[in-house]
Amino acid sequence: MTHLDKLIDERRSIRKYRDESPPDGWIKIMILAAMKAPSPSNSQPVRFIRLRSFETRCLLHQAMRDGRERLLQALMETGGSKRLRNWLNGYYRFSEFMFQAPVLFAVGTSLKFISFSERLGRACKSEQGHTKHRDLDMAVGLALKGYLLKGEELGLGSCILTAPLIFMEEPEKILSVSGIAIRCFLATGYPDEEPSYINRKDIADVYREI
Repeated sequence: MTHLDKLIDERRSIRKYRDESPPDGWIKIMILAAMKAPSPSNSQPVRFIRLRSFETRCLLHQAMRDGRERLLQALMETGGSKRLRNWLNGYYRFSEFMFQAPVLFAVGTSLKFISFSERLGRACKSEQGHTKHRDLDMAVGLALKGYLLKGEELGLGSCILTAPLIFMEEPEKILSVSGIAIRCFLATGYPDEEPSYINRKDIADVYREI
């Protein structure tokens, strides 16, 4: 097994961290690794916003609470099942740990990015074929993979969270950022847990030739 194989095999999503914060230099090294990822037309649209302010974290947490209550109320009014309400509460509870993480990022993409399909659609006055969001999702995923693996090499753990965006309305306004669309949150720190091995699908389940 190569060093890279070991990093990939041992990486886990970490939700419990020790109190001490990693060196800022390490975090910047991880960001630099993320920046090396491929992106559409080398647009490099991914942005990392580190949330150091306790006040800002509290505002986000409150937005999550308000969103959960709003969604639960809507489910009650529309006859949503108990199972669905339990899922909603579960996603909320499993997201709260991020506010205690030593390092927390809001990860977004620049609104200046315009994909080729979007340019073509504008020229043809058609919405068909736009892949802007697909392109941006791929760019974020590729960047975060580099970040995660570099963190694993340094002995840090991370977890990517999209569930909080289910609850928050316009997180960009809460963070007072413009020109960026928030696409996920990212927690990082020294692991304080050792998650068990997660069984992966067999290659026969995910690979085929046609």
